[in-house]
Amino acid sequence: MGWLCGKGEDMLIKEVFAGFLKEQKGNVSLKTYKEYETVIGFFGDCLDGYAWNTLDDDKAYEEAQLKKLAFMDIYDHTYIWDNVGEFLDYFIPRKVNWGDTFVLKTCPRVVRGLLKWMRERKLLDKTDEEIIGACENQTWDDSLEEMGF
Repeated sequence: MGWLCGKGEDMLIKEVFAGFLKEQKGNVSLKTYKEYETVIGFFGDCLDGYAWNTLDDDKAYEEAQLKKLAFMDIYDHTYIWDNVGEFLDYFIPRKVNWGDTFVLKTCPRVVRGLLKWMRERKLLDKTDEEIIGACENQTWDDSLEEMGF
């Protein structure tokens, strides 16, 4: 499947992530690409660990586990947008916890880039304001307070 999908065509999450990274590899420095690769890898981990909770099918997780499939191997790009908040506001500060710069700058920057890339390919119908709003995660102090520190 080509990366210039027409509106309405579905792409698996893993295809979206691979296409985004492939294009970025030739357009950014090696250091920046490694950041993109790391953030997208964590986003995949987040989806596999938590996106199952958003499904109506209670048996989807068990069936996928039996087939050794991750969430992004099964579900299409439409699940990315719905899980941005979980990723930036919960998973990154609480499960990854690599400090202020990574949590508050790197991750939101990469996710904004991914979402805009998706929009260019007609995989997402969101405005710049909606994308920026979705990628504004809470402050590090708020995260620490919510975790009881």
